[in-house]
Amino acid sequence: MPQFFISKRDIIDGSVKITGEDFHHLSKVRRIKIGENILLRCEDGNAFDAVVSDVGKDWIVVKIYSEAISLQKNIPEITLYLAILKSGNFDFAIQKAVEIGVSKIIPLITERTVVPREKADNHKLTRWNKIALEAAKQSLRSSIPQVMSPEFFMDIIKRDLSDYRVICHPGATVDMRDFFKNNLKGSIALLIGPEGGFSHEKIQSALDCGWRALNLGLTHLRAETAAIVIPSIVIYEWS
Repeated sequence: MPQFFISKRDIIDGSVKITGEDFHHLSKVRRIKIGENILLRCEDGNAFDAVVSDVGKDWIVVKIYSEAISLQKNIPEITLYLAILKSGNFDFAIQKAVEIGVSKIIPLITERTVVPREKADNHKLTRWNKIALEAAKQSLRSSIPQVMSPEFFMDIIKRDLSDYRVICHPGATVDMRDFFKNNLKGSIALLIGPEGGFSHEKIQSALDCGWRALNLGLTHLRAETAAIVIPSIVIYEWS
């Protein structure tokens, strides 16, 4: 059953009118018909079962037929700081990180960033958030993780206030598996670097600000792979 995000104010007399891109997806891609079911998700995370009651030229009306359904899952709060990668790789990492369950994604600008160092323009940020929205729909997330404006490495290591702050580094002496099993649950920030990893200077700066450097063990992952694997480990251990 497809899921679509709405605002509670969109519900009028138990019905919701769907327009814009969601209408296009339902009518042109899914070719939905009267009588078919969809899942509506509100900003508070609650969901409603609905059935298509009318289809117009540029709108679809659905009728809600269930009470609010709580589909909230016990997923830890994960902020993913990911170095900006080549376009396709970064888009892929956003999509999969959202599907897995990260709470927020912040593109990271470092000295090894492979794209120009200026902050992303509105078009790029809009595209990233659209990818996150589609991934949240597909994976039945209770909320839409936001992709924030890019930040510089030195700014975020000083400002982040998560309960646990981890910088991923193949040369670290502490094993990620042991660290996660031996720590209490809470919010966590994950710093994943560009291809080639963080420089020694950047790692030391993070350590000086209270971050922990952890390794994954025997393998050295590509950045877009680490963005999938590492949050998965956190969710597995803490959920």
